[in-house]
Amino acid sequence: MVYRFWAAMAVVGILASCGSGAPFGNPVDPVDPTDPTPPVDPLAVPTDIAKNLRSITYDPSGGGKLKVDLFGLTASSRTATFVRAAALDVDGYRAFTYQETGLQRTHLAFVADGLRSTVRAATVADGGQFNQHYGGGTYSRIDVYQAPVPRDGVETGQFSYAGTYAGVFVPGDVNNAGLPAGLTPYTPYRVQGETLIDANFANNLVNGGVDNRWLLDAAGNPIDFNQDGIVDDNDKLKAIVFRGEYNTPNIDENGMFLGDVEFSLPDGEVPEGHSPIGTYGGMFGGVGATDIAGAIVLNPIPGNRNIWEYGVFNLPRCDLAGASPLCVPR
Repeated sequence: MVYRFWAAMAVVGILASCGSGAPFGNPVDPVDPTDPTPPVDPLAVPTDIAKNLRSITYDPSGGGKLKVDLFGLTASSRTATFVRAAALDVDGYRAFTYQETGLQRTHLAFVADGLRSTVRAATVADGGQFNQHYGGGTYSRIDVYQAPVPRDGVETGQFSYAGTYAGVFVPGDVNNAGLPAGLTPYTPYRVQGETLIDANFANNLVNGGVDNRWLLDAAGNPIDFNQDGIVDDNDKLKAIVFRGEYNTPNIDENGMFLGDVEFSLPDGEVPEGHSPIGTYGGMFGGVGATDIAGAIVLNPIPGNRNIWEYGVFNLPRCDLAGASPLCVPR
């Protein structure tokens, strides 16, 4: 399996993003004031996060039902009905898979509604085939949102959110060993981690990170990533941080946020510059911002632009019921 893993990394290339354009017009043509201007959705997921994902339809009842509209070579119809794959769940995130035939791309998706079902977040990607893959993330509100009113006192305008993290890692393992190596689709690996995010509503700033990032095989076992024959802490993926700008708010009036992902620096090291490896985005939900959810897209291996990770988080606030054990002590 290790041989296939590294072979897969050598095969799969850089993500091909979906874009759109408008026809060119005459710059001197007058503007017709009666033409309607399409409204801008303030809760729209940025293209840096959505990538190739157009939309999902999710019904959480009965273990969960998921339909995915992904720009790519996914299914015969534009919307594919994914199959529930409980054996691939990461704590707090339901897993779904789709592969139309064994000759075509295999997909993995994670969806989470969180503890209080105030916000939903999801991520999906195929494992790659023919030097290309397709994926993206999304998030939306299920319930109302009301921002906290900052005031004096601990945990009145500044809060922590913590819990688990799930990711789709591209490429993964060979999916069809009967095909030549240059033709096979790949099955994505899973990433499991622990997340802590801090938010300040007096200055409208959010930052955080993910650590204890383990790459898991199909059976849920940590992978011997450095191939030394021992699975230990040296096999973890590098910790990442969600950067918050020093002088610019990144939480808007709708409770949405966006920022860059970077590798975490060693203890005590001060960054000399800004070295983004991806993008994170999300939203708060609930009265008083009781929950936070979002998605990330990044290159998870230092110096390797051919490997991608599509992550998702949905976390409860640390001072409320149902908080993660990571919140204690605080």
